[in-house]
Amino acid sequence: MPTVLIVAGSDSSCGAGISADLETVRSRGCDALLAITSVTAQNDESFLASHPVPSIILRSQLEAVRQQAVDGIDSVKVGMLPNEESVEVLCDFLEAESCGNVIVDPVRSSSSGAPLASEAAFSLMMKRLLPLASIVTPNLPEARLLSEDARSEEMSLRELSEKILARGSDYVLIKGGHAEGEDCIDYLYGKGDSEGREFRHPRLAGGPFRGTGCRLSSGLAAGLALGDDVPQAMQNARTDLQDYLRASR
Repeated sequence: MPTVLIVAGSDSSCGAGISADLETVRSRGCDALLAITSVTAQNDESFLASHPVPSIILRSQLEAVRQQAVDGIDSVKVGMLPNEESVEVLCDFLEAESCGNVIVDPVRSSSSGAPLASEAAFSLMMKRLLPLASIVTPNLPEARLLSEDARSEEMSLRELSEKILARGSDYVLIKGGHAEGEDCIDYLYGKGDSEGREFRHPRLAGGPFRGTGCRLSSGLAAGLALGDDVPQAMQNARTDLQDYLRASR
């Protein structure tokens, strides 16, 4: 089976983070390897605490992954990176192993608003990790942070996407869950695109939902590992996510 490396934080409730990633990747018929970046204590109601995994342990996990993946890693999903050390360790690994199909979900805070990445880690991620990314998948608030433009509130999705693409990734997917309106619109934009692509669906009642960004980015990673091109991987990941949300609701 194709192999997806998942680099993310834990979640006590299994609603988000590495447990949601693992469930998604395996449901698509891919094998998974894991490197946990942070241990969090959270559930559907509250966020209690977070403890970053020491860099020596993260490095050792990635070395174990390297030894296990004798046939190579087909794609990588990156979630929570709590501090600068975790960004450095991961980027060193990705560069040394020449990993492709790197999907970066640039999480800054939890659904409850608790910080998951330090400001310094987020800044370093923009400099070192985004140039290694195939797709970066921010929600709208994260996209505005990544643009580093004081006018970001006034920018169109295309303008925001162009700002983010300038940091080096091949594609940017701005997720529309935080926007207003009856429909949820995700916007995919790649280098050389003239218009970009919109993926639209009616907004589901019963939200907000936890772990949607984790599941969508993991679905993208699985699709690329299976050989889909980016638009097809996106369409399949969104369909699977919608099915999951309807069932869980």
